[in-house]
Amino acid sequence: MFLKSILNPRYNLSWTIFHCVLGALSTITPFALIAWFYLLFFTNLPSSLSRFTQRKDFHFLALLFYLISFELLDRMAKTSPFLPYELGKYMLLAALALGLLVRGVRFGTGMVMALLITPAAFYDFSGQRMFFDLVNNYFGPLSLALGLALFYRSPIQRGQLDQLLRLIWLTCLSSLIFTYLKTPDFDEISFSLKAQFDTTGGHSSNQVSTILGLGMFLSFYSVFQKLKFSGKRFLDILIMLGFTFQGLLSFSRGGMITGLLGMFVIFYYANQANMRRNAGRYVFISIFAAVSLFFVFNVADRITGGKLMLRYKGETEGTYGGHKEKTADVVLSGRLSIFSSDFNVWLDNPLLGVGAGSSAKLNGVASHIELSRLLADHGVFGLIFFLLTFYTFYRSFKLVKINQDKALLLSLFLLAVSTSFHAAMRTFLTPAFVILSTFSITYPSTRIQKALNESS
Repeated sequence: MFLKSILNPRYNLSWTIFHCVLGALSTITPFALIAWFYLLFFTNLPSSLSRFTQRKDFHFLALLFYLISFELLDRMAKTSPFLPYELGKYMLLAALALGLLVRGVRFGTGMVMALLITPAAFYDFSGQRMFFDLVNNYFGPLSLALGLALFYRSPIQRGQLDQLLRLIWLTCLSSLIFTYLKTPDFDEISFSLKAQFDTTGGHSSNQVSTILGLGMFLSFYSVFQKLKFSGKRFLDILIMLGFTFQGLLSFSRGGMITGLLGMFVIFYYANQANMRRNAGRYVFISIFAAVSLFFVFNVADRITGGKLMLRYKGETEGTYGGHKEKTADVVLSGRLSIFSSDFNVWLDNPLLGVGAGSSAKLNGVASHIELSRLLADHGVFGLIFFLLTFYTFYRSFKLVKINQDKALLLSLFLLAVSTSFHAAMRTFLTPAFVILSTFSITYPSTRIQKALNESS
């Protein structure tokens, strides 16, 4: 019920409007999102599971990735306890565990990765860890590992993968509308050289920027591939600019830079083989995109009284006022200090680490970098986990033959990894996109040769 309609391209515009309304209603009451979530869940779960047992994965994947992608809106709308704060982690982990029970292990390395990080869930050298710390720091990488064990190199049609990305885009759109409506009049905001909560719905600017940057990337992907996620190409462009504008006003740079990285990969990598054939189109798109982003940035910079430009130059109130030295750590909002603290914890406990979620208690600050957290919490097993993540993607990626598929899968993986370097695994994005980046893209037989010709 409803999911089939959402997936039907004929109704793209209608469902775009619906998700805008859903974002708006969520600013008034959390029960709008709660009701929609459970309606979709209970009416589609039986048929999705039935198809999954018959090795028809798409509807199971569609339901799963659509619902976990409401994670940020769930947090901003304060739907807990009806929808838990860590919705994405709970649901992804439960679905993958169920899938492994039904279908068995497809990729043994994924299970090895899960086993590597499991011991740290049973010890805590800080003596302060709570269950929420375990959920926040252990369930994300565990979901990533189990997702690889279940879906690594599973076949998926290119059109189906695009549909999954559109489902995620719709939830990002609801979050955009929520943050936009929650933003006060600009003249009421006192912009400073730090992350803004007034423009992010009162929620963590880092997480909101992550989702807005993702929405910007997915909108660009839709425009570039002529997919019309919203039903209209010009509307895709306007929405992309909306994501860009609101993301910039968050003053949290990580999510926006990550989104731009994905756009860069899509634009250049996907078309390197046939750039000459379509040079005019690509030059036009590059100029249009550059001018549009420049215009949006300048509008946002004027609204903030020039603070946005200073923020992206790495200035803080201290450095701009001459009271603080401008160092790499200051420019990166203290990320190097956090990394250093995690690294020192690892050096003191090189083999086992201090336990999943425990390094944050010892350092007094939550890690924003998944690599350093893996080292501090899991020791050498965390390092092996991280290296296996890259090895697994590389092993899958080298089998991809079509340039446009390479571009999409590489951009998804880079989005996942780069997000983990500024927001760890606070959101669903990193585990979900690592899993998606290792799927084996297929085409209907009549389109295979055409795709190969376009790639050559």
